[in-house]
Amino acid sequence: MAVSAEQHRSANLNKYTTGNKLYRWHMETFHDHVAGLVSGLNPSSLLDVGCGEGFLAANLHSRMPGVAISGVDASEGAITFARSEFGDAAVFETGDIFDLRFADNAIDVVLCSEVLEHLHDPASAIREMMRVAKVGLVLTVPLEPYFKFFNDIARALRISPDPEHVQFWRHDAWKRFVSGICPNATFTTLHYYQTAVCRLA
Repeated sequence: MAVSAEQHRSANLNKYTTGNKLYRWHMETFHDHVAGLVSGLNPSSLLDVGCGEGFLAANLHSRMPGVAISGVDASEGAITFARSEFGDAAVFETGDIFDLRFADNAIDVVLCSEVLEHLHDPASAIREMMRVAKVGLVLTVPLEPYFKFFNDIARALRISPDPEHVQFWRHDAWKRFVSGICPNATFTTLHYYQTAVCRLA
């Protein structure tokens, strides 16, 4: 039986709906940073891969209302929630990060935020996103070992459960990994997140 928006629960939803003011400030400043990276590529279309419940896509829509935004996620429950809460901000569909249902160069900018650390083959996911992107990619992952330290605190405060990561990138390792796929990538950090912007055109 399908999960309704009201029934859906996830670690991602929990972090976006927490009442903790410090954590909410942290997420808002992170969104500011991501929005700056995306807008710097001047897209007319944007695909949020691993969009979860749609919070980041909706935030970007509020900042860039002229950009056509789509979101894909493997979780039917997350997509049901996203459509229910943010259906006016973006087109949300279930999808596979390794086999995106978009033509080559179909989307100006592809965003993938806090997803790659959950994948056993993140390089293949990046290459698939590069296939779809026309202008560039914006990628974000946790910055280790700092993320684990603060996540342990968040778990103790019942703000965020264990995120089940399988990749753990320190800054140098992240730069080497992304640069091996996209040699002209540029990198930034904010709090315990790190980003890469890969320009393709």
